[in-house]
Amino acid sequence: MNDPFRPPAERRKIDEEAARFVVSLRCGGDAAERDVAMRWIAADPAHAVAFARAEAGWDMADRLRASPPPLIGVAEPETQDSPAERHPTRRAVAAGLLAASAAAVAVPFGWKGFDGSDIYETKLGERRSLLLPDGSKVRLNTASRIRIAMTAERRTIHLLQGEALFDVAHDAARPFFVEVAQGWIRAIGTAFNVRIRKELVELTVTEGIVALGHEGQAHKADDEPRVAAGAGAVLRRGTVATTQLDHDLIRQRIAWRDGLLDLEGNTIEQAVAEFNRYRPDQIVVGDPRIASIRIGGRFELDEGDKFLLALQRSFPVRTVKGADGSILLLSLE
Repeated sequence: MNDPFRPPAERRKIDEEAARFVVSLRCGGDAAERDVAMRWIAADPAHAVAFARAEAGWDMADRLRASPPPLIGVAEPETQDSPAERHPTRRAVAAGLLAASAAAVAVPFGWKGFDGSDIYETKLGERRSLLLPDGSKVRLNTASRIRIAMTAERRTIHLLQGEALFDVAHDAARPFFVEVAQGWIRAIGTAFNVRIRKELVELTVTEGIVALGHEGQAHKADDEPRVAAGAGAVLRRGTVATTQLDHDLIRQRIAWRDGLLDLEGNTIEQAVAEFNRYRPDQIVVGDPRIASIRIGGRFELDEGDKFLLALQRSFPVRTVKGADGSILLLSLE
């Protein structure tokens, strides 16, 4: 499972549990087993993603068994398998499925969820674009994940993690919603950026108008706030707050679309947090005296090392490399 915010051991455990559930359900599991599996899947978006991957691995294995590749120039002796070898245990099947599920999703950008919806995700440092069947476009930033549910009445994108930029095709008969844990956003012929931060969801509208509401609020409430191009909003724990944004801030928020980080007016601490979204070797501000120094400049998303060199040349900052590959920023004074 590709989730950079979870320890590897936890990710492996989730993948193994998903594989066991898929094997159980595909090998004649009863209603009670299915109920347990569905509760596990619903408990965490990561569970749903892992289950979808395991299902993809099972389906891929089925296709390979149906159309085995030809053996060229190799003659294998016939052997007599024991009953145990002909009928492997569920544990053995699950172990094989775990490997198959990893292979099944190593190349595709998206796959089918257990409920038939489409799931797409990006890895750490990766950005991808997606054209939806209705003509809408979605750009996913680093370490992001969405689930798409399209019906004849409604278009819904669940942003489960990260950040996405939406360019929505107009269709009055089918409203377009972006759902997040803190609420929802309804497009009214528009383009907008949604970023999930640690404590809130950040909305930036670049074209048109959107309506929005917090979790638990009706999707067509009479008093729903509306945000037009050039403005933004934050959603947090039952609260929606709108705000006007200047042109420079909007450009800065969506610079990732062009593979850039615009750091104009950022503190060193803010700039480090942005670069860390795209790199496995984290940068750590180890001295509070340098954290609030204001900086500027534009860098490509993968130019973290160039950023560190610029800091050392322009400010009283030195770097120390940690044993785990991290970079510690300290003051020279």
